[in-house]
Amino acid sequence: MLEPVDIVNEAAALAGANPIGNLDDNSSTAGAMKLAYDRLLGHMLGIHWFSWSLSTRQLSRLSDVVPLTGYKYVFALPGDRVGNPRAIIADIKNPTALYAAFLLEGDQVHADDEPLFARIRVKAPPRLWSGPFREAFTVALAANFALSLKRNRALAADLSLEAFGSPSMNQRGGKMLAAILDDAQSTPSMTNPVQAWDPLTTAWVS
Repeated sequence: MLEPVDIVNEAAALAGANPIGNLDDNSSTAGAMKLAYDRLLGHMLGIHWFSWSLSTRQLSRLSDVVPLTGYKYVFALPGDRVGNPRAIIADIKNPTALYAAFLLEGDQVHADDEPLFARIRVKAPPRLWSGPFREAFTVALAANFALSLKRNRALAADLSLEAFGSPSMNQRGGKMLAAILDDAQSTPSMTNPVQAWDPLTTAWVS
């Protein structure tokens, strides 16, 4: 089964760095590699709503919290989410019917109905990644290692360009673009940014 350490060692090989046996050992190198892996994964998941990173969770109501916003209930958002939820849902059997009458405040959702569910993205393990995303992530991580471990700025720049394309692409070019297009083709209804964001954007700023 593919593990994070396998991805890390693939990236290390591309960067000309030494492989490690375990991301959780006490060496400074393993600690730096694990931190780079976690930070980069969160960053790349923030660029696009990849379908394999999505998870539907029931929100836990905080019965001991008195809302000051006029709503009846306060719910806690899942702690392992990456960024804000994609959607709040009241009917779990109809996940495309977005619930809009809520207020998002930090780690909380204020609303008048229960139960509520959230569609969030999480740091899914590599075994769930698509092939194109794995390739993009590995090359991007190698760029990080080339700079942080090998001090090779030229190689880091080349690998970053390969992973994300030119700066004008806003990190949505190169191999990352291939990963985004692959995901959009496999789940078009879940990757349309206009369809996904307009109702929630309206709710958040109202």
